[in-house]
Amino acid sequence: MTGLDASKHSIIQIFCFVTDYDLNLLDREGWGTIIYHSKPVLDAMDEWCTRTHASTGLTAAALASTVTPEEAAAGLLRYIQTHVPEASKAVLAGNTVHADRAFLSKPPYDKVLAHLHYRIFDVSTIKEAVRRWGSDKMLQQVPRKKGLHEARQDILESIEEAKYYRKVLFPN
Repeated sequence: MTGLDASKHSIIQIFCFVTDYDLNLLDREGWGTIIYHSKPVLDAMDEWCTRTHASTGLTAAALASTVTPEEAAAGLLRYIQTHVPEASKAVLAGNTVHADRAFLSKPPYDKVLAHLHYRIFDVSTIKEAVRRWGSDKMLQQVPRKKGLHEARQDILESIEEAKYYRKVLFPN
């Protein structure tokens, strides 16, 4: 994203994996794309986004991309519908996923959001509950993130973190 405010920033990169209820990937490759952004838009990003996206190569990739937001939204929806054709069944999941939902609520991504269930699965909420009410040992064993801030890797790390919480909090 070019920033965290969905009312004035936009999605640069989208990546998606679909899992079953046990958090097993239905497709190991997933689906993703980088959306074209002009240099003035990218130059207007805040310091954190500018530094992080430059270091991962995302800024250069966004400048070189030919993918429009409309194409990205259509591709994402097709990918989700391939695995979950019925509307209101697929749940948006990840860390601090309410931010993703805010961006998906804007056109042209709102068509994707309309296909998803209204509930979300926020791994960050579980982490916060463990911080407040769990043991230090439980928190120390949470799978470590690489902190690369690359969409594909971030999602895979969120899935591993959710699997860990499921194993320790809901063992049956």
